[in-house]
Amino acid sequence: MHELSTTAVAIKEYQANPRVGIIRVHVNDDACPACAQLQGAYPKDKVPRLPVEGCSHKDGCRCFYAPALTEIFP
Repeated sequence: MHELSTTAVAIKEYQANPRVGIIRVHVNDDACPACAQLQGAYPKDKVPRLPVEGCSHKDGCRCFYAPALTEIFP
């Protein structure tokens, strides 16, 4: 993953944010088996890298990260 890619920047921001408790990996309904296997919630220090190595979808890996906040307001 290129360090300035949208995905790389997003994961670094989520990991640095103290209000983010966990990070979810979301996949599309028609995801390949490699991507489908990674869907779920992860501790901030255990999040798998995206794009998924071994993705076999014809359009490539379309997985994305989403933060789960521990608090919404300051």
